[in-house]
Amino acid sequence: MKHKNKTILVTASAKRLGKLIATDLVKTGWGVAIHYNKSKQLGEETADELLRIGGKVSLHQADLTIHSDIERLIKDLEEQDSIWSGLINNAGYFNYDSGINFDAKSLHNHMSVNFTAPAILTQALAKYTFNIQKKIKNTQGFVINIIDAKIFGLNPDYYTYTLSKQAMYGLTKMSALTYSYCLRVNGIAPGITLLAPGQDEKAFKKSHKKNLLKSSSSVKEILNTIQLIIHTKSMTGHVTLLDGGAHLAPPRRDVGL
Repeated sequence: MKHKNKTILVTASAKRLGKLIATDLVKTGWGVAIHYNKSKQLGEETADELLRIGGKVSLHQADLTIHSDIERLIKDLEEQDSIWSGLINNAGYFNYDSGINFDAKSLHNHMSVNFTAPAILTQALAKYTFNIQKKIKNTQGFVINIIDAKIFGLNPDYYTYTLSKQAMYGLTKMSALTYSYCLRVNGIAPGITLLAPGQDEKAFKKSHKKNLLKSSSSVKEILNTIQLIIHTKSMTGHVTLLDGGAHLAPPRRDVGL
């Protein structure tokens, strides 16, 4: 449990993939800051589960479309007794629109959650880590952005969502360059991994196989990749693509449709 005095913030970690990431981190000895927006009950249940297995856990509410909420989240992390060492930008806003029918609200929501909040949180972690370096030499933080394999095999569906994930990809490269003195910044771009809300098992299995290898990313592969990034100190500015080869022969329409 050598990382117990170090905390990783995992955004949107009350449920689904974020919860699985947080659980795996606790099992490998990290303290975890669980973030949620509206899922208070699920957040509390997740925190309780992780505490029962010996995890060091804190719970934080923030609407990532509201700047003051993000600032409060940052302040809470900076003031806790453990060192804020890592950030996994897992939260995602995902809503269908097209280049013809998207509106300003949809664009704002996608960009706020998928790009703006990660950019602000990354900047905050860089500033925090720089200050920690004055007390503890050779301290290095890390950021992992959960992007989307879709941006490497484009189709016109989910227009503003795709734009926001392309921006997150750019953020990964730019922040790796900008904050290299204190942070490593990498990304993971999964393909279809979990059932979408409202999707049935048959449709999921069909979409999961729409690629060259007839199988897309699994949760275990994502967790393994997170651990690889954390422990590979020479890796920065890199995005690991886990999509079964779909980007090599992208469909004309989104596989979820």
